[in-house]
Amino acid sequence: MRLRKNEIVFAAALFAFGALAAGASAQGLPPVHKAFEPKPPQGTYGCSIHKSCADVAPTIIKNAMGPSPLQENLRVLTDEIGGRVTGSAAAEKAVDWAVDAFRQAGVDEVLTENFTLPAGWAEGRTRLTVLSPEPFPVRLVSMGWSPATPAGGLTATVVDVGSGAEADFKSAGDSVKGAILLVRTDVLKTWDDLFNEYLYEPAVEQRAIDAGAAGILWMSTRPYLLLYRHIFSVDGTIDRLPQAIVAREDAERIARFIAAGKSVKVDLEMPNKISGQTGSENVVAEIRGSEKPDEFVILAAHLDSWELGTGALDDGCNAAMVIDAARAIRASGSLPKRSIRFVLFTGEEQGMLGSWAYALAHRAELGKMDAAIVFDAGDDRVTGYSVSGRKEILPALEQTLKPLGALGPLKNTTDAEIGTDNFDFLLEGVPTLVANQEPDDYMMNYHAASDTFDKVDFSQLKTNEAIAAVTAYAIADRQERIGIRQTRAQIERLLHETGMEKQMKLMGLWNMWADGKRGRTAETQEH
Repeated sequence: MRLRKNEIVFAAALFAFGALAAGASAQGLPPVHKAFEPKPPQGTYGCSIHKSCADVAPTIIKNAMGPSPLQENLRVLTDEIGGRVTGSAAAEKAVDWAVDAFRQAGVDEVLTENFTLPAGWAEGRTRLTVLSPEPFPVRLVSMGWSPATPAGGLTATVVDVGSGAEADFKSAGDSVKGAILLVRTDVLKTWDDLFNEYLYEPAVEQRAIDAGAAGILWMSTRPYLLLYRHIFSVDGTIDRLPQAIVAREDAERIARFIAAGKSVKVDLEMPNKISGQTGSENVVAEIRGSEKPDEFVILAAHLDSWELGTGALDDGCNAAMVIDAARAIRASGSLPKRSIRFVLFTGEEQGMLGSWAYALAHRAELGKMDAAIVFDAGDDRVTGYSVSGRKEILPALEQTLKPLGALGPLKNTTDAEIGTDNFDFLLEGVPTLVANQEPDDYMMNYHAASDTFDKVDFSQLKTNEAIAAVTAYAIADRQERIGIRQTRAQIERLLHETGMEKQMKLMGLWNMWADGKRGRTAETQEH
């Protein structure tokens, strides 16, 4: 999942999202086991030497762009393992795949770090039967982390509430109570459209709950009967109302019956499988630095995905790319001054839970972390990095990325977001770089049944790998750090200046920051 928007405007419609997330665990995530402990360089590659980034970058780029196991690695991940919902058996197989692939890439060490989700979830056999006025087939899937319907299903009248605005609910009146609501959507075309799905729809859900609705049917934002997985929960807990996504054409057909004055009665059955606390693992590998091995840069993507497709664009291609970037750096025969950690997080789709767990477990050493570099927007062209409001690092970053001139131009931006695994590092004061990428085919296939291996452009993915690998090496090899680790007061100013403070308050995340459950605390600051 990657949500981005250069200019974020937060409307009153977001108010309900705060209520949705207010139930987030006050205790935070449990600490991991087998936490990564850096060790001195072991000389795995005895011929390794230190070259400046300018000298080694052409070799890294050549290694990334040339023959590699990248394509076969991704084929195994997507075709043989498939979609990887956090906590599932497929996700466990993906962890084993990643550990083996990192070992083949020649890293100095690779291990896994455990954390716990509040709840496990899997879709049952979701079914909707139209009882009246005329039966016809309806294609639909459950919303992610939606509760199951009651045993035997949920029988109710469908009420069309338009886009779900306050005026729509007012117009529908008491008919909403006990009904299954049909909510209309626009076709997804841009990053802004996608971002608005996550901002606007939770407010609709809250109105439905307040009005006593029994469930919600969301019209798919994609045409051609394409279905996808969506989620509202921001902390891995089960949602409060049964909800499903209906194929756009089928939803339109239901809406036309209602518009013609016909009463549409349906039976919705979603026997979702809900379990208690569920374990998951991040995969962490490292190439140790030549001079300051206890200092490090992270290059990351997320390993988990939704399972209607096989998670190729979101985010399997970047998981495979991060592994191959390690290979390209290792094969250069050169080591940067600092270590590079390559991390594949899980639990990203459920609220960046894996990266949150990592930040909590590694708080004591985050003062030695130079940057988090995150890729989470498919295989499309990288246009630069978002630095999440850290304007002061832009000059150093632009200087550092000069060895990538032939792959540019790269234009870095200052927009900040709560949409991917950089979030908790930002809250810990660590500089973060999130790859900005053109949307191209990512948008249509986002979380969808069509997110499969055949969509990946490996020529472009290799170019992105070259950019990622050189970026990580260049930052790790700088004489000076690219930016300081901010104090709690500096982070709080950044949150205010970028608008993230308002965003976090509306999403129910601010209290976790204020209480020190998420982000840097006064106690963890260096003196």
